[in-house]
Amino acid sequence: ASDERLVDDSVGTGRGIHGTLSYPFTAVGNWLRMLSDAVSWQLVAFIFSCHFCLKGVTLGLVGQAGLPFSQQYLKLSAEATQRLGIVAMFPWSIKPLVGMISDVLPIAGYHKRYYMLVVSVFGAAALVYLGSVPIGPGQALVYVAALVLVNLQVSVVDLLTEGKYTEKMRLVPEVSSDVVSLVWSNQTAGGLLATAISFFALQTKNYRAMFFCAVPFSVQAIFTSVAGLLPEDRSETNAVKTDLLIKHRSMFVLGTFMGVVCVLLAAIQLVTTDMYTQLAVTLLCAIVLSLSMFWCMPLKLAKATLFLFLTNTVSVSFGSAMQYWYTVDDRCNPGGPHFDYLFFTVYTAIIAQLFSAVGILLFNSYFSKIRMRKALWISAVISSAASIGDFAMVMRWNLRWGIPDKWFYLVGDTILEPMVLMMAFMPSTVLISKMCPKNMEATTFAILASFSNLGGALSSSFGVFAMQAAGIQTDLEVGQCNFDNLPHLIVICGMIFPLTAIPLTFVLIPDIDMHDTVDMDEDDRIGGDEVKREEATPLVAAAAAMGMGATKTD
Repeated sequence: ASDERLVDDSVGTGRGIHGTLSYPFTAVGNWLRMLSDAVSWQLVAFIFSCHFCLKGVTLGLVGQAGLPFSQQYLKLSAEATQRLGIVAMFPWSIKPLVGMISDVLPIAGYHKRYYMLVVSVFGAAALVYLGSVPIGPGQALVYVAALVLVNLQVSVVDLLTEGKYTEKMRLVPEVSSDVVSLVWSNQTAGGLLATAISFFALQTKNYRAMFFCAVPFSVQAIFTSVAGLLPEDRSETNAVKTDLLIKHRSMFVLGTFMGVVCVLLAAIQLVTTDMYTQLAVTLLCAIVLSLSMFWCMPLKLAKATLFLFLTNTVSVSFGSAMQYWYTVDDRCNPGGPHFDYLFFTVYTAIIAQLFSAVGILLFNSYFSKIRMRKALWISAVISSAASIGDFAMVMRWNLRWGIPDKWFYLVGDTILEPMVLMMAFMPSTVLISKMCPKNMEATTFAILASFSNLGGALSSSFGVFAMQAAGIQTDLEVGQCNFDNLPHLIVICGMIFPLTAIPLTFVLIPDIDMHDTVDMDEDDRIGGDEVKREEATPLVAAAAAMGMGATKTD
């Protein structure tokens, strides 16, 4: 098998400049042919359809259009933008429920094909609507409904594609790292293309055009789905598979329960703006979800999941307030940075992607061989330190130091912050990759991804309460804004709360090395974690975890 994976090194050597220049393309071509032989060309093509076209380009364009669309067309406040963002993203938190439904209820004999077709039709139609129909103040619900359909398309296609390529990774383990590389290289390349398209679209100030540019990348999924490009055997019957429901009833109950919580959390954002009602519902959801983990998971995995869920939840997100502080005009934020959308969403996105990769390399070089708890302590500290740049800018210290806003933002938020946040993210990913029950990796990652997305939603919901409690106001229609207490939000929510992860490690995280793995087959007793040595590097484990698991959209 190793011989088949080798690329002919004679290409590009001894053939002059032409061979040298063509070598990278030849090497990539040989690599894709090797993958096509191992897992089928259809799956390789569908990974391109899902991860390049949908997760890369479509979500990239929709994400970069969100801020200018909300501010310039809908005239939404920062609080409303964040609240509606929770609603728009809820399809990502119901992935386990969608996956379970598709597993037990085939449509016309197929468990994947027609589910992907239906959501792709709705997603593409939503993008056509957003790109062609003028939407203004008072139509925010129409806008968020369209975004729900777009996210439903991408999340369902992503989920069902994950199921197929993780199956192939189990059957052909020698190409597992190649499949993960293919997935993430496609998604990264798609994101870069979305950024390039945004560069031209934002200059026209026709922000609807960005949604219209995403239409062909969404529509292609209709054709790849109906053509059956994702390899799948046809079921002999269309009946509900009750035997599967009975066998995995705890997982089905958990998936259904999580779906109900997602709907409740999204609904409360729409039916009331009362801060205390939203806080009560958010707290209830967080408590119930925390308890549910111990019902359906092995104890060690439940404790690790609870740690990641709680640290994600208590890192209260007030991202909309920061985005508005950076981008609103002088009438709303006198003396502020007043960044244009081209700089804030395009230039910085390219640089941030590059330095996120640097963060992965730094983690693997310097932190991959230390104890797990120590790695998570360092993760908490650097997550807290990442907010120092925002605090300095809001206090306008950079101007006192003679550093212009754009240069300070580039160094702090665009270069340093993506590196430290990726370094903070990696230990959590490695932790989960080592604690999955054998032969349950795909199901476990789907549930963990949903918990991660729910944690992000709860963090945003707590953030809405925090912005209201701090008196943050961003009324763009009349130009009345108040950012007086934004520094307090940064200190409390951005610097102090992430440090709560440190004491939690003593209760929820096994005291093991980063190269150890927990033996999930042993008795799950508290304080007696059995470990065994593992040959795979943490970076490979982390890459596999990211490839099969969560997708987080900022």
